[in-house]
Amino acid sequence: DAAHSYSFKLADPHDALVVLIGKAAQSDVGSQLAQHVQDYGPAVGKFSLSLGQQPDLDNPTDQLWDAYRTNAGNPYLEWLLFNYGRYMLISSSRGLLSANLQGMWAFQQSNDWGADYHANINLQMNYWMAEMTNMDVAKPLFDYIEKTWVPRGTETAQILYNISRGWVTHDEMNIFGHTGMKLNSDDSQASVNYPECPAWMVRCRILTSDQILVYARVSSCMVQMIHVWDHFDYTHDVDWWKAQGWALLRGATEFQLQKLIPDLHFNDSTLVVSPCNSPEQTPVTFGCPHAQQVIWQLFNSAEKGYQVAEDTDSVFLDEVRTKRSQMDKGIHIGSWGQLQGPVPQNGNLHNYTTQDVIDAATISLIHRGNGTDPDADSGWEKVWRAAQWAQLGNATEFYHELSVCYMQVTQPSKRSHRNFGHDLFSRYNPNSNRFQIDANLAYPAVLLNGLIQAPDIASYSAPLNIILLPALPTNWPSGSIHGARIHGGRTLDLEWSDGKPTQATITTDQTGISRTVDVVYAGRVVKTLTAGSSSTQTISF
Repeated sequence: DAAHSYSFKLADPHDALVVLIGKAAQSDVGSQLAQHVQDYGPAVGKFSLSLGQQPDLDNPTDQLWDAYRTNAGNPYLEWLLFNYGRYMLISSSRGLLSANLQGMWAFQQSNDWGADYHANINLQMNYWMAEMTNMDVAKPLFDYIEKTWVPRGTETAQILYNISRGWVTHDEMNIFGHTGMKLNSDDSQASVNYPECPAWMVRCRILTSDQILVYARVSSCMVQMIHVWDHFDYTHDVDWWKAQGWALLRGATEFQLQKLIPDLHFNDSTLVVSPCNSPEQTPVTFGCPHAQQVIWQLFNSAEKGYQVAEDTDSVFLDEVRTKRSQMDKGIHIGSWGQLQGPVPQNGNLHNYTTQDVIDAATISLIHRGNGTDPDADSGWEKVWRAAQWAQLGNATEFYHELSVCYMQVTQPSKRSHRNFGHDLFSRYNPNSNRFQIDANLAYPAVLLNGLIQAPDIASYSAPLNIILLPALPTNWPSGSIHGARIHGGRTLDLEWSDGKPTQATITTDQTGISRTVDVVYAGRVVKTLTAGSSSTQTISF
């Protein structure tokens, strides 16, 4: 604040950093490596993955990369990139600050995009894997939201929207608590008009394929993972939920409750967001599918989290339930079978079956292409598309999209890899050396989504579906997963051979939620379990 000359809250780290660097320079490589492994080991050691890879330690990574071919693949390189992404998140999300657009590899004082926090997809992607792969690295993100977004976002809600409840942020934030709209160009409104950011950040996970067309520049089933609600749903850490998580989620919910308005255009008694636009898309309208879907699911999480938090404000809970029931859910199918962005011109709202939505999602993904030219050709959009194909159970397209990131492309003066380079860093596109970390950090979660899925549901009373090998490519016929986390405080171990599961073990934590669990493989329930707390159950195939 002005009274403290806008200085950092803690002591100047410069002197301590100089001492630390000096000690490091005097230590030998072996000692440094041993200390490094000891330091990082606990963050990654609870989880392991095998894709049946054969480590190749005789050839350097750049040669292996140059030999990689789309669709043929290389399980060792794919396994390496998976673990490299986990390593990068540990490196970038420790201590006081969460992972930004370039993690700890931000270069000097001037970086692409300011090395800030873009929260209309990028920041979310950074943390998709954290809970799924059993990594305790998300606390800096929650502290950042609590200490910067909430206090400044409360002011932004009042000043910009005349909303007195809750808090709001937009797409581009920094470490100093900027939460308003960052207007810096003629078309910047397409990026900055994004008050759904808190709703996505506090309530996120991989979604089903009803969330398409939320980001019109790319194919779009909004792949949600992790963050505030998921941290509780995966860990069932009630103490943390009461101390930090619930306040964050409730504040984001309060803002959206006050912001929704009646649809006076169609007069159909629904509540909509207005004005809105798909992230980074210029057309402005009302009732955007992305906004409607994210907020609707935010309200679901608020209802589920209310009782756990021991909140007693029944007026708030009633408002959440009432307004959720009045919302347009943002799911519409167009004339050629695609998931449609705007509300139909005749205002008619339809109730589609799950298969209707899946079919429409598939059509939309096909027509959006694979993320190469003439699209932006960035790494993050291909990784995102791969997650969508995995969610649809399409192993061929899932693996193709992942492997496209590796493929070589010919430039006017050189040959290069499309997105992941010899150093494994993700470049924004083949024509640029701009490093953007989100493809690296999202890759592990997306790959795992092809092997395990446990879709979120609106109520704990409904069975939890754990789907085994939903999009297993033929390139990984045998493998294993140990220590993957599942909703409701559960851990899953899985082994497969010849493209089929051989054994699955589900362990429920002592604090886990007792509920019915349906284990699904190849489209059918192979086992129904009543998974209580402190239980371990094994299924052999």
